[in-house]
Amino acid sequence: MSLRPDPVVNFGERPEVGPLRRVVDVLQALFGKVSALVDVALLLEVAGHTVTDAAAGAGTAVAVTRTIVNFGDAGIDSVRVVVYGNNSGAGSVTVQVYDVSGSAALCTVTVTGVTPTTYAGSWATIIPTGTDRECEVRVIGDGAVDPVLYTVHLQGRTVQARS
Repeated sequence: MSLRPDPVVNFGERPEVGPLRRVVDVLQALFGKVSALVDVALLLEVAGHTVTDAAAGAGTAVAVTRTIVNFGDAGIDSVRVVVYGNNSGAGSVTVQVYDVSGSAALCTVTVTGVTPTTYAGSWATIIPTGTDRECEVRVIGDGAVDPVLYTVHLQGRTVQARS
């Protein structure tokens, strides 16, 4: 993966040499090559959302988390899921953000333990299509565990160079 060589924000024409140009140059250096980051809250439940008997295989869909995201419009080329939650017992469950439109998992994180904790999944590279994608949270367990999810966020960022 190559990192973006060009600015995310291009300030166009530079003013004549002088104080304003110095300000524009500082802004370009500071903000011009940052990675864009977006955070989509998919679930926010103060009391927690219990996923009863989280299924194995394709998992249990959490329907209230369905939303539409256009990764191309946002310039997103990598995603991860961040969860604050816990499992109902020993062992682990996998929380997955699933692209229903494309029938593919986008990113996952493993939740372990009975104490609510924040878990951040690894960044996964995606190819933005430029069309609306319907996404949802799925929880993959063993059919017996009842994980509790308080927050689930889909984070996206722009890091790869475009051709």
